[in-house]
Amino acid sequence: MSTCAVIGGGAWGSALASVLSQQGHKVNILVRRPDMASALMDGVSPRLDHQPITPPHLATTDAATALTGADAILVVVPVAATADACKQISTYAPAHAAVALTAKGLEARTGELQPELAKNHLGRDIVMLCGPSFADEVAAGKPCCLVAASHHQHMAQMIAQLFLSSPVRVYTSNDPIAVAVASSVKNVIAIAAGITAALDLGDNARAALITRGLAETSRLALALGGRQETLFGLAGAGDMFLTCTDSHSRNYAYGLALGSGNPPSTHLAEGAKTVASLMARASSLGVDTPIIAAIDNVINHGAELTTEIKTLLARPVDQEWE
Repeated sequence: MSTCAVIGGGAWGSALASVLSQQGHKVNILVRRPDMASALMDGVSPRLDHQPITPPHLATTDAATALTGADAILVVVPVAATADACKQISTYAPAHAAVALTAKGLEARTGELQPELAKNHLGRDIVMLCGPSFADEVAAGKPCCLVAASHHQHMAQMIAQLFLSSPVRVYTSNDPIAVAVASSVKNVIAIAAGITAALDLGDNARAALITRGLAETSRLALALGGRQETLFGLAGAGDMFLTCTDSHSRNYAYGLALGSGNPPSTHLAEGAKTVASLMARASSLGVDTPIIAAIDNVINHGAELTTEIKTLLARPVDQEWE
């Protein structure tokens, strides 16, 4: 069994930590607040409406205690907190520890994907751990499949092995860039899907939206060095389908609120926070991303939903996969 550190005790962090604890691993969770640490040690997750979880070996606010001696580290914090987590890892964690990131989005200030950000802060490659997953279902022991993607196969394999024979089945990939792109774009497309539902545009529109969203994901991933086949796997099509079809998804729920005329909070909707960075990155590469552009216009530039929908439908006829 391994010593695992989980940075972040929110919904997804506590769910993954619970699975790892059930597997017999020594799990240390690093959180910011003592009351959160206490609740996790008592076997409940405050961010999952106090859903029962398997308690970790330790939940603490002290980074040195959580990270020292870790064989594997799961960074389960929002995109904006990833850089700080990397600094903690650099300071306290062993150099041999496999590091997996789960955040889905681009760093707002630099526009970096998660693997790029980690490389700059840690000086080494990491694993992207992503896929179609709702935290409450995982915490409840329901089946789930993820992908661990890294340029170093042995690191991806190490992360995957942590979950062996658990309800969380993890496949491996050597394409972390495409996984990171897909995991970022799907949140924006999910906002668009929520809007289509709120406006009662129908299932045909949602199916078209998801498909064209995958096309935009493909163009951007290829421009950044990813591979197209990765986008038809768990982190691409799998996560896109889940996020775009269920109000469980915070981004889909954000789109529902936006389409209903209720100003939603961007606090938990990563897609709303990352769409500007995605648009800037796509523009710098000359990549055509009309759905991403439309959502950016609505959220950040005050555009009307009906205007953006008409603009999308009036685009010139083109080849489907160009």
